[in-house]
Amino acid sequence: MEITKELSIIIVHFGRGKEVYKCLENLNQVKTKLKNAEFIFVDNNEKTSLKLRRFIYNHKWIRYIKSPKNLGWGGGRNFGVKYATGRYYLFLDSDTTIDYESVAKLYKFIKHKRKVGLVSPRLINISGKYHGNTTLELTPLRGIFFLSLINKYFPRINIIQDYLMTGYDRKSTKKVDVAQLAVFIISKTAYDSIGGFDENLFLYFEENDVSSSLRKNGWYIYLVPSAKAIHLESQGTPKSSQKVRNVFSRSRYYYFKKHYGILSAITVNLFANISKNLVTLTVVVLIGILLRFYRFYPNLILNGEMGTDYMNVWNMLHGTRNFLVGPRTSHEWFFISPIAYWIYAVLLLVWNYSPVVVNIFWGIIGSFSVIICYFIVRRLFDDKVAMISSFLLALSPVWVDSTRASRYNIVAAILFLPYLLYLKNSIEDKGKSLFKLGLILGISMSFFPSPILLIPAVIVSFIIYRVKPKFKYIFYSILGFLIPNIAFIVYEIGNKFAITTQLLAWIPYRILGFFGLYQKNKVDNIVLSQNFNSIYKFFAESFIGYTGIVSTVLFILIGAASLYLLIKFRKDFKKEISFYLLIINLVVCYLGLFIHGNPPQHYYYVIFPIPAILVAFILTKLINNKFVIIFSTLLLGLMGIAGLVKASWFFSDRLPVDYTVRPVPYTTQLDIVDKILKDSNGVEFSLARIGLNDQFENNFANNYRYLLTARGAKVVNEAELRYTIVEGENNYQQIKGDMFFSENEVYVVKNIQ
Repeated sequence: MEITKELSIIIVHFGRGKEVYKCLENLNQVKTKLKNAEFIFVDNNEKTSLKLRRFIYNHKWIRYIKSPKNLGWGGGRNFGVKYATGRYYLFLDSDTTIDYESVAKLYKFIKHKRKVGLVSPRLINISGKYHGNTTLELTPLRGIFFLSLINKYFPRINIIQDYLMTGYDRKSTKKVDVAQLAVFIISKTAYDSIGGFDENLFLYFEENDVSSSLRKNGWYIYLVPSAKAIHLESQGTPKSSQKVRNVFSRSRYYYFKKHYGILSAITVNLFANISKNLVTLTVVVLIGILLRFYRFYPNLILNGEMGTDYMNVWNMLHGTRNFLVGPRTSHEWFFISPIAYWIYAVLLLVWNYSPVVVNIFWGIIGSFSVIICYFIVRRLFDDKVAMISSFLLALSPVWVDSTRASRYNIVAAILFLPYLLYLKNSIEDKGKSLFKLGLILGISMSFFPSPILLIPAVIVSFIIYRVKPKFKYIFYSILGFLIPNIAFIVYEIGNKFAITTQLLAWIPYRILGFFGLYQKNKVDNIVLSQNFNSIYKFFAESFIGYTGIVSTVLFILIGAASLYLLIKFRKDFKKEISFYLLIINLVVCYLGLFIHGNPPQHYYYVIFPIPAILVAFILTKLINNKFVIIFSTLLLGLMGIAGLVKASWFFSDRLPVDYTVRPVPYTTQLDIVDKILKDSNGVEFSLARIGLNDQFENNFANNYRYLLTARGAKVVNEAELRYTIVEGENNYQQIKGDMFFSENEVYVVKNIQ
């Protein structure tokens, strides 16, 4: 059969393999029998090798067209059509080959079939892997089944098998809904009727889109199996990369929105996005929520320290306390930013001053930290490390206890995750991300002061990775740090920077004292022992919940594995930057806490997520067997749950009455408040407390004081009527006065002066 110049053969190239040379060499043989056909090569690569250009230059029969950038599947083909003169277009991917006989069969078929707009040959993978070549129309219902986990676990169900046309042997010519478009012929008339190929589909779902558009315009699509093409299976597109997954997701949504409406697109995307990782993460998050909310109300915490915060917020809302400064730390002179108090103010106002709302809020934030951990660690490392670390964090005794303690300083622990991400970004982009890094540090220090230790960690990281950021980026980081602390800065200006001055004097005092250059705060064997024990206890409580033989062995293994990986990756420390930044922050921050001397456990909030991430990284790097990794992860998780049940009163069937272990139950506190309110009958009274930490402000009774004040009681420091709350049987002998309430070893004594 004689083929005229009506046929334009357009090869669209994107890839870096050698397949393109086989494609062109094969077409060189086809050309000898297609005397009047034109050949157009669209180079859709952003970077083209000099070798390929020389090859095409030596083949004068090929018209070389360089696209301005990677235009995608549809854009690259539309670009080639601009230079085509034929009435029919034969498109080929550059990793396919087709012989003359097959081209002739396709051309003859489409030319003599009036309503046929597109024909496709049978495509055969060179590896022998099955290629379906054709499917039914991809409707929303079929999309829900085929594009979701349903297909992965139940591929044999009828709707999927029907969609894949498993009953069709691909040996006889057949009119089809959808044909493969690696190699195909489309008439110019059909092409023009659909307005060319939709360039909004950069990659993926183009076969479904083109086929649907053609059918809607009255064209038929045929598979002609007697015509064959070979797919050389180029490896140019890394289908597992996150970038490509994002492209696939966008194309999927666009296809269904275009052809079936936005509701269908959203529905299919919802099902399609239910991946194995998402299901696993959902289970992990639900477990984390259960552990954080199990027996929530009966074991709700409201102690004197929390009561002090609520009273401060109450006074702030009622105009008797400055709203520019927030909580006071363990140092009487050191206050931090008021952001936490502003959050409390909104919550308490909305919830009619009930402190329960604050506990619920921090329970939600603590649960949400599991999700934050997954998505940030995935960007820092990979899916495996992200999933394992999120699982360990969800079940970590120290994380669960800290969440249930319902204190604002847990925010500093969570913000370590974005801090680490922006620190890595700042190193890789030479400081361009320093504004974000400074902003995160500023927010962290608005909730807890210990993140100040991250500043030297940043400096050390920049020195090790030889980053010298421009002055403007350093300025941006300072600006970012100051923004969350504007209110505090205004307060400091009005007080002549009294807190800042004392802080700047306090830091060298601690350092000089540690090294024996100052008579106070001098290190000794006891302090050294306490310092070493604190880091061990931190790791032990992160996984086990208490110290013992198992936690000791685990601590040694983590240390040994970390040292091994540090040595192993020393030449690739830039490649394993996230791991090295973990270690740098762990070491620098611990040294800061070490110099401080005998740091309380909550000081470790500054590096709280490190143990979970570090162990996840160690497991994925040192263990190749998938099932061993899963078993090890589950074992650590079960140990965490066992530790919670054993060491935490939150999960005990019989709660301890010892109020040195846990605070007075919230329900008992409410009973006490109700009895005092009823007995006082609107008269002013003073309040005292005997129990743990009663040496602090207001005898550490501000939890009762807040509950009474929020209910309208007139609590003053000096009054004729006085109520004394006594917590614990061991303090019973200190009772003086008339006892009118007793419950759960808590007593209320009434005195009239």
